[in-house]
Amino acid sequence: MTAKRVGVALLGVALAAGTLSAAAQEPAGPPPPSSRVEDQGTAVLELLPELGRIGAQAGLLVGFSRNPYGVGSGVQAAGYLDVPVGRVAGGKLSYEILVDLSLARSDPFVITDPLAYVANLAAGASPAAALAGPPGAPFPVRRRVRTRLRLLEVTPFALKYTVTALDHLRMRPYLAAGADVVVVITRQTPEQDESLLFPGTSPFDGPLLGGLVSQAPELQALGIPTGQGDVEAGFHAGGGVELRLAKGLSLNLDYRLTGVGGASHRLHAFSSGLGIHW
Repeated sequence: MTAKRVGVALLGVALAAGTLSAAAQEPAGPPPPSSRVEDQGTAVLELLPELGRIGAQAGLLVGFSRNPYGVGSGVQAAGYLDVPVGRVAGGKLSYEILVDLSLARSDPFVITDPLAYVANLAAGASPAAALAGPPGAPFPVRRRVRTRLRLLEVTPFALKYTVTALDHLRMRPYLAAGADVVVVITRQTPEQDESLLFPGTSPFDGPLLGGLVSQAPELQALGIPTGQGDVEAGFHAGGGVELRLAKGLSLNLDYRLTGVGGASHRLHAFSSGLGIHW
């Protein structure tokens, strides 16, 4: 009986050990998800919503401009940064920062220089001769000049609405509007030297500031830039389209209308460039 009892006890111990071993080998739950991002092929991941990665974009644009103040056509270049704000019906809304520089040179036109007229009177010319300028007076009063324009547009705040309904065509139209700070620098350059005194240089044959008088020759020799400058408040509105070339790259076609110091002075910018998405 003692041997039988010992055998039964050993059998019980073996069964208990097997049960514990089987329980230890059973998984406690499903395996944790893998941190590896699977390749989606041509699909593009984006938080907002399908193209790009998080919906942000930075890019450069270059093109042509039609400038205010009667200056006419010129060239312009811009850089921008878009940061997604949220989803809007049929698309997404982004916050945009933009910096644009426009350069232009006007067609020739005629100005009247009152300082040259006063200088002719001071030189002893009669009023009629002083107004007529050379050869009866030393300095030209009425002259043909061209305006050189440098216009810097800084947009600290703008909103951009991008349509995402055409993602299957790899195309995204957009609209944008914002508030601007505009720095305007101009000067007038005479078409030819006409002064009898100091020909080809200051005071009246060099580039004129405000159409009146040119920079001192010593400053010109140092290469110090000059011009009549002003800072204006402005606004812009425009639109365009993004044509997606790859997951993180698009070709952008853009138009923008900027009001400088109000709606009466307008800058039209037509440009294209590349956008980088992440």
